[in-house]
Amino acid sequence: MITMLVSVVALLATDPAPTPRASAAPTQLKEIGRVHVVSTCTAIVVHANAAISDALANDSDLAITINRLRTTNLESDNAIQRRNQFNDLATLAGRVRTASSSGDAEVKRLRVYAAASTDPQRKIELKAFADALGGALYRQKKVAVDLDKALTIIQGRRERAEVASTIADPSGGSSFTVYAGRILPNDQPIPTATSPGYNLMLREVAENFQQRQALILTDEGVAADHTVAATTGC
Repeated sequence: MITMLVSVVALLATDPAPTPRASAAPTQLKEIGRVHVVSTCTAIVVHANAAISDALANDSDLAITINRLRTTNLESDNAIQRRNQFNDLATLAGRVRTASSSGDAEVKRLRVYAAASTDPQRKIELKAFADALGGALYRQKKVAVDLDKALTIIQGRRERAEVASTIADPSGGSSFTVYAGRILPNDQPIPTATSPGYNLMLREVAENFQQRQALILTDEGVAADHTVAATTGC
């Protein structure tokens, strides 16, 4: 169990440094209001809103993920329940990873607009907006990737624990069981496929993600602070 927890702590240890920011609460990120002027700036707003939408969807899914990590019971005697809860976590990780990639593609388009802008102020503000939002999306994707890694560790250990087969005794006597490389008498129960430590591992991951969520909101707040200046005139 200790080895498993060390492995997970190691994979969660690397996260980019937070964007420097005052101690005040981050500004709330919101989609930019509708625009009616057909211009390059309109295209900026469209791509910015798409990226913002992906980031906000991830915020919602990450909140759900943290709650699931705190309440999932992978040590339950109910195999169907264990499988469904495990699959739910994997689905959430996939959704966050997909939305992060989509949002990152929009951010890259915004950086192109920033580089091409002839307005010096907008160039600065749009790049700052794109970099901050891109940082939030990267953090979200990293959380999803780390959740996938944690689930892979758990799945691998569960599969190794479940490798057991009954072999007939060639002498014609009673059967015996080979379990995890050991021969067990037939009257000795096979260890459960669930292992004490899986739930603790999930709780540790939840706390790590909770801390990283605060950094995501900080990056989103920086992006929100640059929203108006980056789209002025739209």
